[in-house]
Amino acid sequence: MNFNNQIILSGRYQLLQPLGQGNSGTVFLARQQSLELNRAIKCFPKTSAPSLFAVSEAQILKSIQHPGIPTIYDLEEDESFYYLVEEYIEGDTLEEFLLRQQSISQNLFFQFCEQLCDIFAYLHTLHPSPILYQDLKPEHIIVCGLQIKLIDFSVASFIGNSGNDFKHFGNVDFSAPELAYGETVTLTSDIYSIGKVMEYMTPYLDASTNRMIQPIIQKAISADPMLRYQTIHELSCALQKAIDNTGRTHLRQTIAVIGSHSGCGSTHIAVSLVTQLNAQGISAVYQEMNWNNSLRKMITQLNHVHEWHGCYCYQCFKGYPKYDKGIEIAEPTADVIVKDYGCDYSSASLATADQILYICGGGPWHRADAKPKDILLQMGNRLRIIANLCDHNSAIYFARQFSQPVYPYPYDTDIFRADSGKQDFVHWLSFEKGGNRLSLHFKNLFSRLLQL
Repeated sequence: MNFNNQIILSGRYQLLQPLGQGNSGTVFLARQQSLELNRAIKCFPKTSAPSLFAVSEAQILKSIQHPGIPTIYDLEEDESFYYLVEEYIEGDTLEEFLLRQQSISQNLFFQFCEQLCDIFAYLHTLHPSPILYQDLKPEHIIVCGLQIKLIDFSVASFIGNSGNDFKHFGNVDFSAPELAYGETVTLTSDIYSIGKVMEYMTPYLDASTNRMIQPIIQKAISADPMLRYQTIHELSCALQKAIDNTGRTHLRQTIAVIGSHSGCGSTHIAVSLVTQLNAQGISAVYQEMNWNNSLRKMITQLNHVHEWHGCYCYQCFKGYPKYDKGIEIAEPTADVIVKDYGCDYSSASLATADQILYICGGGPWHRADAKPKDILLQMGNRLRIIANLCDHNSAIYFARQFSQPVYPYPYDTDIFRADSGKQDFVHWLSFEKGGNRLSLHFKNLFSRLLQL
């Protein structure tokens, strides 16, 4: 299909630019005009054999809902092409990502492995028909900040339909040996490929981490399927045991706080969060990432504020205002860094955040400011929605808009005071063991809201 940015597919999708050429078709970036959201559209010529995979991929993806798997929105067709409309994933392939790194941390390696296991555990336990992906390789893993996404399900199949029909698309290096010999595909074939992807990342790890995970990799990529981990759960448990042996903390390190509009309360909530964390014995520092100068304005209204190497300290609060490039300050050090971007944020600035708190104004007149945007939809399960000073109707509205639980942040008269209400907020963000209980409470609340 020739590119022309004047083309409007099905009267809804405007083609913006080509994204790439694959084995089975061309991928375009498109704009869904009614929603003002970007989509990826795969175009498959009907005259070619791979067009059959377009229909197959659509059938498989239409029933899948997982943050690590692109959402499929539509399958269109005309006289010459099939058009598979998917969620647009903005990021680098794992191959591209690693080529730009001299090394990756042990923490990041385990995060990627855990996410891969979570995706495949979902696929392998789908009811009534589990799915075999069959084509895992670095080019099919997209790194979006710290979230990975699995793309291209063109040769995936339901277990009941699998057999000796696997098609190789230049994936010999990551495919299990039985596939090369035309033998039956099993769950352990996908596990072999996960092991090969883990092995692919090992040159970027330090020597001690390499030694620790080699036994896991070797078991996963055993030539004999019976000697591999038999389920994703077994592989995940082996990884978890390795993680526990390293003493790796599960405490989130970086939180980005962003706002839907000026004055929504992002600075208020960021400062309150840092105050509460420090009061609970979790070392936290606030870092101003915008030029609103809000921190200095607040500090000047207080007595007994201490300044130490550019960091302002007041009661349980510690924070750095935004400094000009010519002013050198020490890099903030704490268990948790809370970065306040306000409305001045981008995909690049949010890429390394472990959690992203999106603050929405609770008033009905601010709902239009907080509609889902492409940049937010790319954040996966790192995104948390907080409605500031929110009434019941606004909570329902935001929960439906973002299809996830919303935290209704209460009226707060003193952002530098730790209290039980803010402790509940910390629990909800899962900084403490009690967070699982409270998170379940909000999930149940969310389910009830959507039923109203």
